[in-house]
Amino acid sequence: MTELPEKKETSSKKKVVACGFVAALAAFAVINLLSVGSLSQRANGLTREALSKCSEESSQEGSWSFWVARNYLMREKAPPIVMFGSSLIGSATFSADTLTVKNFRDCVIDRRAATLEKDLKQNLGAGTEVYNASIPGSMASDAYLISSALFKPDNKPQLVIIGVNPRDFIDNTVTAPADTEPFQFFSRYVNLDNLAKSSFSDPFAYLDWTVHQYLPLKRLNAKLAEIAGQISRIGQKPGEKPRTLVSHLNVKRSIMQVFLGGGKDIRKGEWLIPYPMPYGFQDNMPEYINRYKNPKTALYPREKRFFNAFLSKLKDENIKVLVVNMPATYPNRSILPDAFWHDFKTYLSSTCTKYGADYIDLSDDFRFIITDYLDTVHLNSSGGTRLFNIIAAKIGSSASLSAAALPQQLPAELRTNVQTSAVDNSWR
Repeated sequence: MTELPEKKETSSKKKVVACGFVAALAAFAVINLLSVGSLSQRANGLTREALSKCSEESSQEGSWSFWVARNYLMREKAPPIVMFGSSLIGSATFSADTLTVKNFRDCVIDRRAATLEKDLKQNLGAGTEVYNASIPGSMASDAYLISSALFKPDNKPQLVIIGVNPRDFIDNTVTAPADTEPFQFFSRYVNLDNLAKSSFSDPFAYLDWTVHQYLPLKRLNAKLAEIAGQISRIGQKPGEKPRTLVSHLNVKRSIMQVFLGGGKDIRKGEWLIPYPMPYGFQDNMPEYINRYKNPKTALYPREKRFFNAFLSKLKDENIKVLVVNMPATYPNRSILPDAFWHDFKTYLSSTCTKYGADYIDLSDDFRFIITDYLDTVHLNSSGGTRLFNIIAAKIGSSASLSAAALPQQLPAELRTNVQTSAVDNSWR
């Protein structure tokens, strides 16, 4: 019996569709294979060369993560000390530094912690350099990612200072470590390995991220978007058409807007802390009541895993660590129950001991008074000055921290004897 023409046509169409599907699948696979060589940024890591080719560099406009990475990688060598944290470290540093240098500070490019450098010189008897890698809204997980992306065997610090606060672990406005801008920027250059599953609260988000890692074509889409951004800026000069300027003569953003500001359109000259800083206290209790409404958030154990990995990584790289539980006012601390504070402090202390890190708890330190704050958690110039005086004294009282805080090119005898000179003040 002969096959009807209609059936032959249907069969032929099915074969064409099947062949087309196979051809498309094969083309997709070939394109991915051809893309592997051009998408090796994770294997190569974040380098000065990679950064110089990105659209943010050509436009001189990007996120806080871009600027922190740029300021670090464009240096000739790593500073002896790098300081991590959120806007709590940022506000303390920039506020105190306006007083120290007696001038305004640009939060984008003024990343040397002048006040802590001054206090360390007084305690150690020799100068050093401190790089401020704080980023507004940074979580504990972000510190791990930043260090993993930036620190190389030939370009790493000798001492890391980490300012922490409960918000870095339990912020109810953040559902997972992957939600933050630093994660999205730096994770492109870091192998998360067993931390990948802890980065996402949604299994579909984790699946999508996994697909991006193993299908270069998916990652190529992001690269093409970046190239398109570069093309759109052709003919535009870096820093052209500046937006609202904040200067020591004309303050158009509040101080807290500068400290807390985010986005991906950050540019030099627009995020300045004035000198002298006007004193003013803002009540941000409603904000933190919302952030702390659930101290048992699923984010807490995830951030702990990242913090553990961070300290473990630094220990493996022979980088000394000082963890500082940052000061906060009583009203802010009282939002969280005593049981949480007991768990949090015990966790920080035991984890630091486990990984050989030094630890100081200033969360309820009586030396910080209400006039040291811009709001219930952010320190102003007097509070920042007090904070760094305490940190410098802590470093000066420890032989290992003191030695790590000084540049390696110092004479060996000075690096060995710095502990004695710091304690007995014989250098004064």
